Parts: sequence; structure tokens; C-alpha cells
Amino acid sequence: MVTAMGIECPSTVVDICVGDGALIREAAKQWESTRFITVDIEEKGKCTLLQALNGRVITYHVRDSLDLDLAKHLGLQWGEADMALCNPPYIRPKWKKQFLEILEDAGLSHVLPRMREIPADLLFIAQNLRLLRQGGRLGLILPDGIVAGEKYSVFRKTLLTNHQVERVIELPRRIFRNTDAKAHIVIVSKHSNRPEFISIQRLEQNGKLSPQLQVTADNAAKRLDYSYFSSTYKNISHGQQKIAEVVMEVFRGSYSSVDRRFADFPVFHTSDFSPDSAFVPKKYQLTSEAVKNVVGKSALPGDILVARVGRNLSQKVCMVQTGKVAISDCILLLRVLPEYRQAVFSYLSSKSGRLALEAGSHGVGAKFLTVQSLMELAF
Repeated sequence: MVTAMGIECPSTVVDICVGDGALIREAAKQWESTRFITVDIEEKGKCTLLQALNGRVITYHVRDSLDLDLAKHLGLQWGEADMALCNPPYIRPKWKKQFLEILEDAGLSHVLPRMREIPADLLFIAQNLRLLRQGGRLGLILPDGIVAGEKYSVFRKTLLTNHQVERVIELPRRIFRNTDAKAHIVIVSKHSNRPEFISIQRLEQNGKLSPQLQVTADNAAKRLDYSYFSSTYKNISHGQQKIAEVVMEVFRGSYSSVDRRFADFPVFHTSDFSPDSAFVPKKYQLTSEAVKNVVGKSALPGDILVARVGRNLSQKVCMVQTGKVAISDCILLLRVLPEYRQAVFSYLSSKSGRLALEAGSHGVGAKFLTVQSLMELAF
């Protein structure tokens, strides 16, 4: 991340969520004559030991990083710092009225329908932008949901409109101890001109960076993860179609886990997919009497079923061969135009299709797949 920032030697660098000082340690190895200002809420945090590092002066402040007057407490003017590094905490802080002012100052207010749902990541982004000078750079480590989730598309669009997202680097899963979460490095330049393209890459398991992809700002608002675009662009460049172009209907099942338990007929669920069969087992075929009692729509012959949630959802794809089938709300049903049905099914069942489903899913541990992500896949 420090290398990706692209500044040879900044004058003042802030880290307002310094933790054990991992980012500052690395920055101090590379930047000479730089003043480092760090903040953490822990009075006896590990970074208190970093009063000097590699000859660089490091000032440690015990403060609430989301204090409305933080700059004054750090001995700075708002808009003074050259650079900020930040790995925000993965929490949702209790809402305070001052948070709205912090977001408004950074041009990031009203990016979610309910302001009280704002996670710490967005608040820390806004606070860092307030501290930075015009053109100053912010280096972040953000979770996959912020970078690629549909819920945060308005946030991404607003960030792209008001600031310049220069670069995004996807990190491997399990790169952070004790978590399966996927994260990304994001480099933002404050109030700079909006670029036509954003550079995205992936840090591979061997420690090398993938070739760059250039994503338009409009596509970046939809999502910014390398895995998704590398898979999608490859298929589209070969003249393939998106699933959205050939689908007649898509919906999730009607039965929750509780409903399924009390239903007097079988309901097909994510645990019922079999790695040994491409089709729904015949035991889930509804009798004519059971069909009358089904709530919502049933799956019909030729329908493609895809797991919507689960740790290994990309491995769970099958087709209804005969009869009607009731499905749980953990499953997405694709009803595709007959002439494209087999092609879509073969793709989703293939290695490349499974990789695309994996790339399109989000979440920590148990992942989830949205309808929009599924529709964007090209076969």
C-alpha cells in the first residue's frame, strides 16, 4: 500500500487508526524527513512504543478518531496533511449527530438510506479526507462489501464524483489472521479531477501483482473488485452474452428454514445439492396435491437453481429435470430462454463459471450472491 501511494516523500502523514503501527512501520522505512502523526483510542496501545522509528519522529495521540475537532487536538489545520494511511475498524459505531457533519465536509453524506447504518469504514474515510490537503492522498484497506457490494454503490458513485479513486488492489482471502474476509487496498486523491478509467489489480498468492485492468468510472460505481472484472471482461471480449440478456425470470425461493421444517412436502435447500448429480433428485418432485399447497412459485423443468448463500455456494448449481419443485429462500432460480438454457447451465457448472460465481459473491465466512451479480455474468 505504501508503494502504491505514489508519493516520494510526503511532509506530514497521519494514521488515525494506528493500532499496532503496521502501516506506519512500513512507511517509516521508505519516507525520509516525514512527520508521522498517529491516533488511537487505546491509552496503552502498542503504537505508544513507536515514539521514534528509523529516525522518524512519530507523535502518538490518545483520542477518539471521529472527534469533530480532531485536527485541533493533533496540532493541525483541516486540509493540511499530505497523506493519510488507514485500516479502519470493522465495526458500526453508535450514531452521533457530529458524524453527519464529518460526512458532509467530505462530500459523502446521504450515501446510505439510513444514516445510522453507516459503518466505521465510511466515517474514517470522511475524517481522513477532512485532514488532507487538496490533492492529498489517502491509502485505505477496505472490506469487500464496501468495494463491491450493491448496498454501497451510491457511496462509490459519490466518492468517484467528489474525489479521484486512483487505484484498487484486491488482496487474497485470509491475508489477515483469524478471518476469511476479502479486503482491498484503495488509493484516493482528494478533490482531484475524475479520471476516465480506474486501475484495478490483484495481489496474487505468490506476492506479485496481476496485470492492470482499466475500469470506467461508471462501471467502478457498480463494483471495483478485480476478480469480478477479470472474469467478466474475459467472457465479454470473446463475444459472449450476459445472463441478463437471455433470462426470462429470476427469483429466490419462498420457504425459510423454519417454513421448510414444518412443510408437509419436500423443499429443496442448499444442503440438498449433490456433487454427484446435475439435477434435482426425484424425491423433491411435488405431487399434484402438494403443488396446490405451495406458497409462491415452484421450479419447473429446465429451471436452473443456484445457491444464494453459503461458504461454497459456487459449487451448488443444478437443473430441474422433471416435475415441479418447491425451493428455499437460500436458492436463486433462473428461467432462461430455451435456446440458451443448456449453454447457461453448462457455463455455471464449469470451472470458469464456478470461479465467476465465487468472484461475484460477497461476505465473510458464509458468502452471498445477489441477483444483480448473477445477471452480470457472461457465458
